[in-house]
Amino acid sequence: MNKTTKNLFKMSAVGCAAIMGVSLASLPVHGMASTSVAASVSSMVQSTTPALTGIKIQEKVLSTTSKYLIADIKVPQLTGMLDKQYQDELNDIILSHAEKDLAQWEKDAAEMGQKAQANQQEFYPYTLNITYELKSDGTGNPAGIISLTVITEGSEGGTSMPRMDTYNVRNIAEAQLVTLSDLLGANYKEKLDSDILAEIKKDSDKYFLEEYKGTSVEQSFYIDKGDLVIVFPKYSIAAGYLGSPEFRFSLNNNSTDVAKLDLKKVSSFTNKQGVLMISLRDISNQLNFELKWNQATKTSELIKGAQWTSVSINKDAYFIAKMAPKALGAAPVLQDNKTYVPVQFVSDILQIEVQDI
Repeated sequence: MNKTTKNLFKMSAVGCAAIMGVSLASLPVHGMASTSVAASVSSMVQSTTPALTGIKIQEKVLSTTSKYLIADIKVPQLTGMLDKQYQDELNDIILSHAEKDLAQWEKDAAEMGQKAQANQQEFYPYTLNITYELKSDGTGNPAGIISLTVITEGSEGGTSMPRMDTYNVRNIAEAQLVTLSDLLGANYKEKLDSDILAEIKKDSDKYFLEEYKGTSVEQSFYIDKGDLVIVFPKYSIAAGYLGSPEFRFSLNNNSTDVAKLDLKKVSSFTNKQGVLMISLRDISNQLNFELKWNQATKTSELIKGAQWTSVSINKDAYFIAKMAPKALGAAPVLQDNKTYVPVQFVSDILQIEVQDI
């Protein structure tokens, strides 16, 4: 198992320690012996998920012979990733979590069922459902992010406690786990927590305001249609009828009034290679980005909401959401104390239309 996948296992294991009707705290991280497991893995069947142009999902179905448990378990298995080793290890992790959950629920259901029988009490079978959704197949965002959610929900006959495990991975030759700092920058937390709090206050009667402590290092999130979606566990900050509260923020500069850069209003020059270079300061002013300059590293950061990118003088490596360095054929340069970038930076990195080229 490579280092990146080990980190993914650690993050996912945190979610699996959550409570779903019964305690799972006794589960070891690397496996569990059980004499009550009667699970069988069906032959791999093609999911009914509509065909996608990116990675695909196949599913494994886990079943049980326990008379004390009703199980409906569909485990997603990714296919088509560029990093086949990472894909296999990730699939093993997802399947392992489902098998451990099934084993624990079988064990607990059998104990309670046998106890009820011994006391001549009526017993209703426990239920365990595991479903999934491929939120992003790696083609609908500039950073090539695969985003998958797996929801595990068990019930002892009363209110269920769903657990959502989220998997966010960049689909490249050496796959990379995606974190919030990758998407939003190293100092994202204060701004993100403030934005979520503002959303909560809009409907303060629905939420437990005093229970909101901000996002955590292991915060669940996924990417959906260019949006970042932050997810909180059921009952953690709101009443149960709201389910698992979600807060959505755009990672793209999409709005009803599409932003465009007017070249007539920016300083520019053409370099020796014939590339049109334009002022980064003028770009930020016109498009309402916050611009930060680090003199020590000669690096500029552009920030607007959840959108973030950086450029470094004399380095033809432009970052999209702090993840994917992309060459544009010309490096940023300093001229008259201003940073200039190639005009393609606006369209290819900021994903904003340029007028009057």
